[in-house]
Amino acid sequence: MAAGRPLERAGYLQRDPHRPRVYVLTDLMGGDDTALAAEEGEPTAPVLVPLVGQIAAGVPITAEEHVEELLPVPPTLLPAAGPFFALKVCGDSMTGARILDGDTVVVRATQAADHGDIVAALVDETEATVKRLHHGGRGGSWLVPANGNYEPIPAKGALILGTVVAVLRKV
Repeated sequence: MAAGRPLERAGYLQRDPHRPRVYVLTDLMGGDDTALAAEEGEPTAPVLVPLVGQIAAGVPITAEEHVEELLPVPPTLLPAAGPFFALKVCGDSMTGARILDGDTVVVRATQAADHGDIVAALVDETEATVKRLHHGGRGGSWLVPANGNYEPIPAKGALILGTVVAVLRKV
């Protein structure tokens, strides 16, 4: 039995009559006008996200911010609310979170983050790093790497620049 048949019978998917082996979402999935426009062949405009430098995934590096280029990112990869910026990752402390050296992370600019969010943070006012935010109660908050070869960094005094919402990788 084909994987899409139960969802097709339930009314969530329908076959595309012009492309074999292609299913499209129906209105039952709560699609919006943007999704319907894309389905009808009208491309949605990419969001231009400024690449503003690099960020450490390892030992924090000196933060330097200047727009290197504008990256076109499909809006389907981004949450609804912006603004966004992108940073090139240097280091391997986040490999357990599938963020590798050379990747580009797209960050939603915000100074608030929840426990477990992967954040871009400014440590000691000049050094930037990407880590998972861990609120430890009385033990304070920590910026925790996703690689056992690195130690957590106390988050006291760190400035959250934003939360990572997408990882871009060249293959």
